[in-house]
Amino acid sequence: MKAFMKGVDIMNKVVGIVVGSMLAVMSVIIVVQVFCRFVIDYPLTWSEEAARYLMVYTVFLGASLALRNHKMIAIEIVIESVKPKVRKVLRIVVMLVSLVFLFMLLFKGMDMVGIVGKQSSAGIGVSMDIPYMAIPIGAALMIINAIAVIIEFLTTDDLDTSEVSEALKAGEQL
Repeated sequence: MKAFMKGVDIMNKVVGIVVGSMLAVMSVIIVVQVFCRFVIDYPLTWSEEAARYLMVYTVFLGASLALRNHKMIAIEIVIESVKPKVRKVLRIVVMLVSLVFLFMLLFKGMDMVGIVGKQSSAGIGVSMDIPYMAIPIGAALMIINAIAVIIEFLTTDDLDTSEVSEALKAGEQL
């Protein structure tokens, strides 16, 4: 188990570096596009499409990091109002339901990649399976991270992931 969790954490560090790099490249592309369009009056034909595809990858890869770090949007009032043992069970059930959705996303994403693989993008000219691969790659990373979160819930007595309780604890320390 510890080897799996360590492997997931290493994978997430690499994904974090990739996501940060993609955000940096996307920001540079957008700044260059604005400069070219409005200052030298020579708009780039490929920049908007490249920035869009980088944003799609950033969202799907970043979602896997958010899942692992318990930063996904959640309604926490129900979980916060129950006892710790019930809270643990509820969190595991939520992760299991999420896994079902993520496996569907993975398989349907792979289907979509197969369908759009014959097309190419208008601006850059790359095969459309490259942008669409963000869906199954992101789903696979989220599946791995969801499994890691379930393991974490099972091996920890009362893992506190709630931002509500974090805020309450911060308020108590003041």
